[in-house]
Amino acid sequence: MRNYASTKIAKSSMTTSNKIIGIAGTFGSGKDTLADYLVKEHNYFHVSTGDLVRKESLKRHNSIERNPYLQETAEYLRQTYGGGVLVERAFHEFEKYKNAYKGVVITGIRSFGEAKAIKSLGGILVYVDADIEKRYKRVQNRKRDKEAKVTLAQFRENEQKENSGGSNDTEFNIYRIKDAADIVLQNDSDLQSFFDSAAAILKI
Repeated sequence: MRNYASTKIAKSSMTTSNKIIGIAGTFGSGKDTLADYLVKEHNYFHVSTGDLVRKESLKRHNSIERNPYLQETAEYLRQTYGGGVLVERAFHEFEKYKNAYKGVVITGIRSFGEAKAIKSLGGILVYVDADIEKRYKRVQNRKRDKEAKVTLAQFRENEQKENSGGSNDTEFNIYRIKDAADIVLQNDSDLQSFFDSAAAILKI
């Protein structure tokens, strides 16, 4: 588990079930870290929409290369089956094992259609964010693919392009998802505080 920061609660509207938790947020904010915590400490089943795209890309292209195959596959799925298809498939996967788990955490929420699908299933949409310079350092420390070679200015520019996509439900738009989130967690402090705040607001 990566050792990065913690959280304060920026927004909350606990009117839905914590059986289904969808996690979205900015690059390097701690989305996967929160999912790992829910799995290990609270017996949640984890489904990544990215893993579902990779599985489909292997069928379609025999490749999981991000550009162009993963991007094309994700676009194909959303355009063909609707903007919430990956969340729907993730929940279907959970249904096979639901009796063994407290709930499901679905990560990789990047289109507004996916955010809407979480809510239509009666779930909670969580958005994780952090100061951009802290997130940049976390991404650099991961040394994943070409991430470590990106400058802060490039990181900021790339994020702006991808996070503020179109208004269509099938397109990436992280900022629009933030506006729709039930909970916003600001992950700028220590890791344990992040977990404690998440557990308290999710009532788990």
